[in-house]
Amino acid sequence: MRDWLIKARTEKGLTMRQMGEALDISESYYSMIESGTRQKQMDLTLVSRLSAVLDIPITQIAALEAE
Repeated sequence: MRDWLIKARTEKGLTMRQMGEALDISESYYSMIESGTRQKQMDLTLVSRLSAVLDIPITQIAALEAE
């Protein structure tokens, strides 16, 4: 479970559907990313998009993923 991702999304007041739309993926796929069943190791494109949507530096996302 990517608790940091859930927290960042909810702090921005975004739903999973809105995140999926912002990332150009389906809501269900985004849900799987949060739960860790998809994108166990996020690719650079996804990290870059998450950084832009959530206003979190890419380096911070990389550090959170490494934990």
